[in-house]
Amino acid sequence: MFKNFKKKSPKAKAGIIAFIVVMALLIFYVLYSNLKPEPPAEYEIADVSYGTITDFLDVSGTVESGVTEDLLAIEGVFVEEVLVNVGDTVKKGDKLATFNVSGASGYVTEAKKAYDKALSEYNDTKNTASENSKRKNEIKTEVEKLSGKITAKQSEIDALEKELEGVTTETAPIPEEQINQIAMQMLANGSNLMQIKAFKEAASTVELPVVDEASSAKQQQLMQKNLELAQLNSELSALYAEDAAAIVADESVIKALKSVADAKKAEYDRIKKVYDNMSSGWVAENDGIVTQVNIKAGEKFVPVKQTSSSSFDISSLLGAGIDEETANLVSSLMGTSSAPMGTGIKLESYEDMIVSVTVGKSDLLKIKVGMEAIITSLDSEYKGEVVYVSATASESSGGLDIGSIAGSFMGGGAGASGAEVKIKIHNPDEKIVIGFDVDIKIKLQTVQNVLKVPVEAVVYNNGNYFVFVFDETEGTATKRTIEKGTLDDVSYEIVSGLVEGEMVIKSPDPNMEDGTSVQNKTA
Repeated sequence: MFKNFKKKSPKAKAGIIAFIVVMALLIFYVLYSNLKPEPPAEYEIADVSYGTITDFLDVSGTVESGVTEDLLAIEGVFVEEVLVNVGDTVKKGDKLATFNVSGASGYVTEAKKAYDKALSEYNDTKNTASENSKRKNEIKTEVEKLSGKITAKQSEIDALEKELEGVTTETAPIPEEQINQIAMQMLANGSNLMQIKAFKEAASTVELPVVDEASSAKQQQLMQKNLELAQLNSELSALYAEDAAAIVADESVIKALKSVADAKKAEYDRIKKVYDNMSSGWVAENDGIVTQVNIKAGEKFVPVKQTSSSSFDISSLLGAGIDEETANLVSSLMGTSSAPMGTGIKLESYEDMIVSVTVGKSDLLKIKVGMEAIITSLDSEYKGEVVYVSATASESSGGLDIGSIAGSFMGGGAGASGAEVKIKIHNPDEKIVIGFDVDIKIKLQTVQNVLKVPVEAVVYNNGNYFVFVFDETEGTATKRTIEKGTLDDVSYEIVSGLVEGEMVIKSPDPNMEDGTSVQNKTA
């Protein structure tokens, strides 16, 4: 083969040598690529250090006017003047509209009558129950005393009858004239006809032994004592009858009537306030913008959307242990809402803006009135403050509802999944628009001088939090479990598992094994 190579021309020889060199280089490259060690993975490295962490709660909500004037009008009033239109800016004290309210005076009168009736029924029932309860206690004492007298009188009769035993076996009723004589004495002493009738019936059934003249004195005593016993028994029967008639209303009934009276008072006050406001003419109570006008000059007002009337469900009271008679009474007292109303003019303030948000139970416990907040709208940030935290998950609409009447003495309540929180926006401008959604960060707490690491360094798996610690000398990573505390957008507080000065890997491979070679990306 070498002899053949020598016979080649110089040009052919050069080509063969070049081919051999290229092939050798290619083989070397393939071998090197397959056998060379993998370079260490590069990661950003962060220091474990002390610093400050601010914990925020991120929520979103809808912008509302902090002060809204919803001016209600009663159906049937005559609108004399309307001095504003939708979109108008008004100042505090500006006149908005005037009315002739004569057509609504009847609603005020009827509401007052309904309240007076409900209050009278409550007071009468309460007072009667109190008087009857007191009288029942008195009757109990009188019954005990009278029972003692009856027992003693019966003992005296038993003794006399024993003495007269064997004198005769014949008996005779007590003479009617003697019964009538005792009855007249009872009437003179203030006994009622029921007591006298009971006495005469009891006395007419008494049979006394017929005795000889020697025993007649004891016979008279026995007759007298039997008459006295009959009188005592009649008085006892009368007491039992009076006790049965002295009905004491159940506490739940009194509470139900009180709730109705309170509801009717609130309804009357509401109607009277609206009536008085319209009588004097509507005036703006704050600076703001007119967002609704539902009244027209020269026309009677007809609500676009009337306030709802109360509906009565008797079963709700019967199910609460109220008897049917009382439930029917409550139904008649409740009636319906006596004055149809609707919004005539609505004003909203653009100087006092709030954001309403709904939060869950766990977040609600963290939020307090006065906490700072950051509101973001149209790429602009505004400072704010928590001004209201709901104590309950739902709020009543304020209307007359039989469910609330029953609930007032049953102690029930409805459940809900969230509660309302309001944040006031400081110094709002044209980028804060009523009805728009905005993002809010509520500043829950700030902790200072705590050990912290970047959030990207912390990995969560199977209920545990861990980081990968970087050994700068060895160039390796080691997995370590940590206990975290609070956090903010950029850092986790480290309660245990790390010490100041150590380094951790940011955004590590969660499946990395201990001892894996790594390299500082910024080195």
